[in-house]
Amino acid sequence: MAYDQRETKEWLRAVARHFNVSPSQLALNSGIAASTLTRYLNDTTNTVGISQSSLEKVSHYSGFRPGQVPGRSRGLSEPDVLPYAQDDDHKPKWVEAAVEAARAGKNGVEAWVMKGAALDGLGVMPGDIAIVDQNRRAKAGDIVLAQIVDHTLGAAETVLRLYQTPFLVTHSMRLGPQRPEQVDDDRVSIAGVVIATIRLQH
Repeated sequence: MAYDQRETKEWLRAVARHFNVSPSQLALNSGIAASTLTRYLNDTTNTVGISQSSLEKVSHYSGFRPGQVPGRSRGLSEPDVLPYAQDDDHKPKWVEAAVEAARAGKNGVEAWVMKGAALDGLGVMPGDIAIVDQNRRAKAGDIVLAQIVDHTLGAAETVLRLYQTPFLVTHSMRLGPQRPEQVDDDRVSIAGVVIATIRLQH
């Protein structure tokens, strides 16, 4: 992945900001020496490089590919979830049938495909299909479909999260701790409760 020094440094700083940690802590969390990142980021002469191996370790820890900038504006990054109808990945016929059976005759029941790793610690993996009941009232411990709005950017992000009243939280082995989002029905609102998941065998 041939990114120039400036783009690589911008990516590393964006990942550190996303996790609300210093570059040295990001390095340690990724399994590399703190000085590896700090010396590289603080170098203004472009004489200090960083190895592909180090970048891959940061990528593996963070879940973001080099150049894939994290944040609410997801123009360059993968969405957390996608409506089932918008997911282009091929599905076996039994999956199509299972989704149709889950939705049959029910108002407000929709299927969403998990794309991110925000809930892998709870067993909800990328590629899993979540059946969401938009009419069910969420209670603590439910996995919910939610919308997080960034009013400054005028952008909204749809996510799957664990509901721990009154917060939405992640539970990810890969991404580590993330900032909780408080449900306020303005910036953060719950759109439905996951009542079932369907998993393809990989």
